[in-house]
Parts: sequence; structure tokens; C-alpha cells
Amino acid sequence: MTPSEEGIRLAKRVAADQNCSRREAEALIVAGGVQVAGKVVTDPARRVRDEQPVNVNRLVSMAALAPLTLVLFKPADRVANLAWLQDTAGLKAQQPGIWGPERLAKMQMPLPLPKAASGLCIFSDDLGVLRHLEDRRSPMEMEWMATVQGPVSEGTLKALNGPGIRASINRQTDQLTVLRIAGKDIEGQDLGRWLDQQCPLQDLRRQRVGRLSLAPLEPGQWRQLEGYERF
Repeated sequence: MTPSEEGIRLAKRVAADQNCSRREAEALIVAGGVQVAGKVVTDPARRVRDEQPVNVNRLVSMAALAPLTLVLFKPADRVANLAWLQDTAGLKAQQPGIWGPERLAKMQMPLPLPKAASGLCIFSDDLGVLRHLEDRRSPMEMEWMATVQGPVSEGTLKALNGPGIRASINRQTDQLTVLRIAGKDIEGQDLGRWLDQQCPLQDLRRQRVGRLSLAPLEPGQWRQLEGYERF
């Protein structure tokens, strides 16, 4: 079989037809926005012949090329990784191409949460968002809610209020205390370990990252970050 009979890579054909880069063409294909002879093809390496019609769905194309950031409410004792993301966010059946495993596999997770902690978890393929969240020169402020057993002494609260950290009692009874802790560059695992040494830690939840709050998500829920929202 001659090269002309074998055809060319679908990504090359789409790039030429749409006047876009090969990378953009691959994103369109992986997102499910390209049909060959009336059937959706998601493999950029698929070879197509000149006589085979190739159509691009413009609506899917726009969504495929737009940066994607997802925020999730991670339950405690769940490992936040790409497998969990695909299992959770991949259930959006109305746009299976955009939310398929190929697209989600390219997501990165800045500011990871410890397994034992719950709360706001972020996945993104937006390079601007990733650089902003991971900039060590200007760390992002976070807010945590910690539930510990019994009352918290004034000494413990004073020790928790270190440089750049604000801690206050949100609610307190004889059985438990809920602390609100806010500050920049707070590492969740270190915070949880320190609190557990002072008084048994029942729950540690990341409530806010920058200006983005966990509400209105419930444990296990997720949503896509809107274009106007900023951390």
C-alpha cells in the first residue's frame, strides 16, 4: 500500500483544514470534536485518506481549546489524584469528549491536600492558574477549619498565632472546639500534625484558597471554575 493510500495523520489533516497548530488539532480530536466519515474519532494518530470527509464541531472545539480548572470538595481519607478526578468528574455524560480521560489525564493538582484532610482541592490545565497557585515568592493565603476534641487553652491558641497566621475559635463546647486558621504558605500535613499533638484532631478542612471558597460544594461534589472567577 502506498503512502497516499494509507492517508495522513488525522491531527495533520485537521491542522491544515482548520489553519491551527498540530497541538490545537490534537486537543480538538481528543475532546471528541472531530468526525471522520460521520464517526467521532479521538485518536490524533488515526490515518485518514483524502477522500474521507473530516468535520469539526465548533462548539466542542471552543471547549477543548479553553483552559480548564476544576474545584472539588475532597472527603477526608480519600487520596486526591488523577484516578480520583477521572472517577468523579468523568461522570459528566452530556459532554463525554471534553470530560473524557484523555483530557483529564493532562490536569495538574497544585497545593495538594493530605489524605486525612478534607476540603477544597484544585485540578487545572491552565498554565496561568498553575503558576499563580504555585508561586513560592507570593504564596496563596488559605483558610482552614480544624475540629479538635475538648476546649482549647489560651496558650495553645497563642502558640498557633505565629507570624503570618491568624487563628481564632469559631465554636467551642466542653466536647470539641472548631478553630478557624488563616495564613499564607500553610502546609496542611504540618498543621494537622501540630494540632493533633496539642489536642486530638477530629477533622481538618481547607475552606478557602485565595478568594475562592469551598461553598456551595458538598463532600464529593465538583464544579468548573467560571471564566470570571479568580483566586
